[in-house]
Amino acid sequence: MNAVITEIPALAHDAGVPPAPPEAHQQAGEERLIPLKRLVASPFNVRRRKRTGIAALANNIAAVGLLQNLVVHPMKVGAKRAQTFGVAAGETRRLALLELVERGLTAPDAEVRCLVVSAEAAVLISTSENEMREPMHPADQCEAYRVLVDAGRTIAEIALIYGTSETLVRQRLKLARVSPKLVDMYREDKIRLDQMQALALSDSHAEQERVWFEAQPYDRDAHTIRRKLVAGERDFRSNRVARFVGMDAYEAAGGFVRRDLFSHEGAAWYTDQALMERVAAEQLADIAAKVQADGWDWVEVIPVLDYTAQASFLRVVPTVVEPSAEQRQEMEVIQARLDAIEAEQQADDTDDETYERLEQEATALGVRHAAIEDSLAVYTPLQMAGAGAIVTIDPDGTLEILRGWTRRGDPASRGEGESTGGDDMDDGSAPQRPHTGSGAPASPDAPDAKGPHSRALTLRLNARRTASAGMALARNPHVALAALVHRFLITDYGPGSGGSAIDIQLHNHTGEIERNAPELADDTRYRLANEQRAAWGRLLPHDTDALLAWCVDQTDERLLLILAQYVGASVDSITGDEDAHCVNALTSALNLDLADDWTATRASYFDHVPKARIAEVVTAAVSPAEGMRLLKLKKAEAAVEAERLVSAARWLPEHFALAETRPKTLWRLAGASSDRDDDGDQDQDDARCEVTDEQPRADQDTAYVDATVAEGEGMPPRD
Repeated sequence: MNAVITEIPALAHDAGVPPAPPEAHQQAGEERLIPLKRLVASPFNVRRRKRTGIAALANNIAAVGLLQNLVVHPMKVGAKRAQTFGVAAGETRRLALLELVERGLTAPDAEVRCLVVSAEAAVLISTSENEMREPMHPADQCEAYRVLVDAGRTIAEIALIYGTSETLVRQRLKLARVSPKLVDMYREDKIRLDQMQALALSDSHAEQERVWFEAQPYDRDAHTIRRKLVAGERDFRSNRVARFVGMDAYEAAGGFVRRDLFSHEGAAWYTDQALMERVAAEQLADIAAKVQADGWDWVEVIPVLDYTAQASFLRVVPTVVEPSAEQRQEMEVIQARLDAIEAEQQADDTDDETYERLEQEATALGVRHAAIEDSLAVYTPLQMAGAGAIVTIDPDGTLEILRGWTRRGDPASRGEGESTGGDDMDDGSAPQRPHTGSGAPASPDAPDAKGPHSRALTLRLNARRTASAGMALARNPHVALAALVHRFLITDYGPGSGGSAIDIQLHNHTGEIERNAPELADDTRYRLANEQRAAWGRLLPHDTDALLAWCVDQTDERLLLILAQYVGASVDSITGDEDAHCVNALTSALNLDLADDWTATRASYFDHVPKARIAEVVTAAVSPAEGMRLLKLKKAEAAVEAERLVSAARWLPEHFALAETRPKTLWRLAGASSDRDDDGDQDQDDARCEVTDEQPRADQDTAYVDATVAEGEGMPPRD
């Protein structure tokens, strides 16, 4: 007690408040009603941190009144001034009452119940109130919320009373529906909160108890409990049709949804796939009717457009019109903002949270820029009269309308009428979804996952990968020839399968590579490869007929050399994602090690990632100790150090090192089965998509004969 008292003069002196006169202490130890305007902050209140939760407490006091008195002590005042009292315990309550005064819900002179103590006892009482209180156990809170709901309180009212969110109230009410046996164990700390949250997935006490009591102690983690409770059910997040329909529409149609209220990703499960598909079909049919009203000859609903279905269509090439002044201005504004975002992301003082926020803004701007570009593709009335549109759902569960397609075999697809593309067609392929860059489109079953890099850096990295693969092809005519033949065969036997990185029409992607990876301007090997290819322009004749004659006169060796250089220039793997890509099959065939061509430097990598990522890379490539050291540096310094440390480590970004591919089945080959999407994407119009030109499956006895026929009679024997 003496130790506490000896601190009082120091506290009072620090606050500039002298002790109250002796006569004021005569009132100490009694409960009194004191006007709110006479209550002031006390220098003896031990809580010095900024007060929080004032508005929430004000709501609670407005709803249920002030439940606990304040503890106050007399303050020193002048002879002609009214006595004031410092609040030693209950300062947050005083501030909440003042909040109610500002709202007009109470008067400044409203009387407040207070316990008056001496200044000497103020510190002891303030410390006791803050140290000796015991927080309510969550199980008791759950029970309290349940009682309030049973008494007629709404979730919104409970949230307002207790100054919390409605989501938290729903979560507590969900826990209150767990078996009483399990709640008692939770109250006794025999079950963890995450386990209770998992058990709350079921509303059946019997099922909850079975999952808990029948499991061994080591098999009671939250993940295992959830897995057992949702066994046999379908996850909304992994099914495109379910994500498109949505939980509310599915429930409105009579379906049952099992929601995980404790999941940050909004996890939920359902059971009736047939009902889900029926609801989706109804929604898509309404959309299709509106699309057909635009003037298309036909509109077909295909909820899941797999590769077999895609191959039934051919593209009608639209006319690309010039953007209007407003569109051009908006695109320029977007590009300027994207440039500013990239500069801000590279700044030394940009933290990870800001970096991620800027990345989200850049993604949204990129989507808008692409939407403007898409709107510039228009179709003539004659094209629309012979073509149609496909209403489908993309892998993310988003509605997708593919306009300007003809069915294989229709007059329009055979060129009877306005052109469906001719030489300008992509490759005779099926409907392709919009994609960044000009590479192979994203696969419909591609995973919805974001890598560790921004979109701008991913484009830069993938441009470097493309340049390396192209240069390697230019040095290897045999693989270039093989890649070209490979592309021809894919075009014939697997339209739309995206299984090759070669663009047969020779779209030279050099310009796009250099836009996305400007550091290549200083790369001697890259410049030399471009100069070698450009040198042919000084040797070639200047009209197409003479050029054909010139080509015929060249040796096979020279033709293969030219072929390799131009096939190399056509490699396209510049995408804005880090997914598996068919270019990795090429790099494998070329025995290409990207670490020979690419090294992580400030310009190529470290200036474009946050400091936490720099430390992560150094930790993986060098050592955890070096990674921790870099976290203490400014970003620019960390980038310089990282370049020095990683230079000899031959470290590669994850999607370079993994070099994953996603091979597709050549569905038109005899006996081959068509691709299918994962869970929930199957069973879509199988009959409509059947291949009708199947041939007998070739066996080993006929394989050599088939090869002989394919090579032609009199062909030289194969090596």
